[in-house]
Amino acid sequence: MKTWLKYFSLLLLGSAALAVYYVKYTGGMNAKAQEMREWTPEFRTVRPFVVPEKVNIDACIKVKKLLHGNSLKRLQTKQLLTKVFDLSGCPWIGSSIQRRSYRRRLAQCCNASHQLIVTQENSPVGHTMSYETDAKRKVKVTDEMFQLFVETSPFKNKRYETCSVVGNGGILLGSFCGDNIDQADFVFRINLPPLNYTDDVGTKVDLVTAKPSIIVNRFENLNSRRKSFGDFMQAYKNAYILMPAFSSPSNMPIAFKVHYTLEDFGLNQTMLYYHPDYMKKLAIYWKAAGVEAVRLSSGFMIVSAALELCNKVTLYGFWPFDEDLHRNPILHHYYDDVRPKPAMHNMPDEFFFYLQMHNQGALQIQMDNCF
Repeated sequence: MKTWLKYFSLLLLGSAALAVYYVKYTGGMNAKAQEMREWTPEFRTVRPFVVPEKVNIDACIKVKKLLHGNSLKRLQTKQLLTKVFDLSGCPWIGSSIQRRSYRRRLAQCCNASHQLIVTQENSPVGHTMSYETDAKRKVKVTDEMFQLFVETSPFKNKRYETCSVVGNGGILLGSFCGDNIDQADFVFRINLPPLNYTDDVGTKVDLVTAKPSIIVNRFENLNSRRKSFGDFMQAYKNAYILMPAFSSPSNMPIAFKVHYTLEDFGLNQTMLYYHPDYMKKLAIYWKAAGVEAVRLSSGFMIVSAALELCNKVTLYGFWPFDEDLHRNPILHHYYDDVRPKPAMHNMPDEFFFYLQMHNQGALQIQMDNCF
């Protein structure tokens, strides 16, 4: 009997050790734990978290160590994709400590809650602002301009529990991520993307950015294609439309023309304008962190704002590669294959920082299909 009890005790101890090992290195995500974690506030997710059937622990440890430094930044694209594949097989665990750390540092630097956009509160009549890309040139707030500003920031003292930040990468095509995206409390979208890919990208829009170049190229600067613009914008319902009116002198009349066109067509969107001071401070912050780009992309700026405004941030459609994780060729965007000017934004470099934040648990990147 004593021998039997001895072996039974050893078996229990061994099982306990194995359980600890499994939880530590794989997240311990059986079906019941998955369900519980989904409803635990600390790990509340926009989509169910699925652990791969086989977790390569050695590969996970190796790639996570690499992400603590900057060595991955020096890899060629295909080599980097291999490391991303390794990372995609590792359990993602959110970190409230990392989320609070990013939120605190970004708030100290840039303060999206109050300074992301120009308001009547922070830019009264007579106030002078320097353009983001040309600090020597200034613009003075006039009475007419003042009327185009919202009274106060809609993000003031706001904190959203879950946020989807939706890029436009071809990785979304065929992903069936639409429902997952739309389940978030707040959905950010980038650069007026088409929303007629419902299964893959969803339809919910709370804020969408709009580059002036899109207005000029796609809608002929609203000189002759106002009706098509008005029809296109109806898909965004009551969303905020965010434009960099004060990034340069040439952007301001385009942004204001969008504002007046929305009013003329009786659309319900609210126009917002990036505050140039926020954009400048954000660029300085990320340059000090190591981001190498002439100018931050719209997506990177919105991800930065979301880190301040949201408790849980999930990125969809942020993918700088020509292939998916399974080596299938993909389009640059889910709706076309037009590529950005390489000299302006450094998408691979920005993606490296998304990977670092994903690895730290500050945000989560959706790297594959949602089914």
